[in-house]
Amino acid sequence: MKRLDELFVIKSGNDLELCYQHKNDDGINFVSRTENNNGVSARIEEIDGLKPWDSGTISVSLGGSVLEAFVQTEPYYTGYHMRILTPIMPMSEMVKQYYCMCIRANKFKYGFGLQASG
Repeated sequence: MKRLDELFVIKSGNDLELCYQHKNDDGINFVSRTENNNGVSARIEEIDGLKPWDSGTISVSLGGSVLEAFVQTEPYYTGYHMRILTPIMPMSEMVKQYYCMCIRANKFKYGFGLQASG
């Protein structure tokens, strides 16, 4: 089986803090380390000079709800301890969902407050 870094370009997320953002129901998704709602915890105003991550990429939490992985359907910003996976080669939505399932299957390695170091 191939490693994730052979299939995806892996980058660190934005490391934003939600408490310092301006919430806006019509804004950009804010993805945090939650396992709920595809990882989206709020919608915030667009940040000048900071391009949101593209839809179709995979967000992965390294802490909190460790190794929660979601294909994001809209542009988004991220909180702390997140990685963004962008496919190197074109991938269907179903294939991306498969890799999310594979990532989540490794959650058991990070019990007792451990964080993935990705």
